[in-house]
Amino acid sequence: MFLAATYCLFATLAPGATDAQESVEAGRRGLDHWWRYPWYDSASDDVRPIDVSEPWYLRWDWLDFDWTWPRISWGSLPSMDTLLQWLAWLTIALVLLVLVVVLVRTYLRRTRGGQAAGARPRQDTAEEERRRIESLPFPLRAAQSDLLAEARRCRREGRYGEAIKFLFSHELVQLDKHQFLRLARGKTNRQYLREVGQRRTLGLLLEKTMVTFEDAFFGNHRIDRRRFESCWLQVDKFCSLASGGTGL
Repeated sequence: MFLAATYCLFATLAPGATDAQESVEAGRRGLDHWWRYPWYDSASDDVRPIDVSEPWYLRWDWLDFDWTWPRISWGSLPSMDTLLQWLAWLTIALVLLVLVVVLVRTYLRRTRGGQAAGARPRQDTAEEERRRIESLPFPLRAAQSDLLAEARRCRREGRYGEAIKFLFSHELVQLDKHQFLRLARGKTNRQYLREVGQRRTLGLLLEKTMVTFEDAFFGNHRIDRRRFESCWLQVDKFCSLASGGTGL
């Protein structure tokens, strides 16, 4: 049936075909002449089966990949309130971090400023020396201008109340020389202590000597050897910090 229809098709195209046999022959010649058809067996003049196999490009493994996008479950996403809470905490953390950085930088700047000031002592002229001596909490004689030597002499004689006066005066003069404070009449010891400011170690040493001095000079308390020695043993450390140490 199929071949007859095919033959008829070619027969209508072939000029001069007048009967069925000639049409069939014309169709066969047309099939043999123009193309080799895989479904046509010219020997038997019939249709033959075709071995159909899967094309090579359909065997690639990547074609088995699931190309569909995963579904997003909106219920699994955090709520807007949760996101806002996290954003608020993150903002607070950043603000605190900035404050810490600013405070640390301010502290270091002040500390370096104090170190730089301590490294450049004021010009030690006779006028400056006289100003310092006259600005001390109690009057001194000209022979007592070497304050540390006077403190050492009183210590050797066991007069610890007098020795602490000279020791405290010596510390104030040293701090004035290295620009940690400014000696002036009318200033209180607490003002001097505040001027030392951020130099914590230096301030603690000065405060210890200052409290002992105030107990002896203003409170008329007896200063024993042990209490004086606790201040005296820190003299070298104090002088080192005041003359160019860290002053922390």
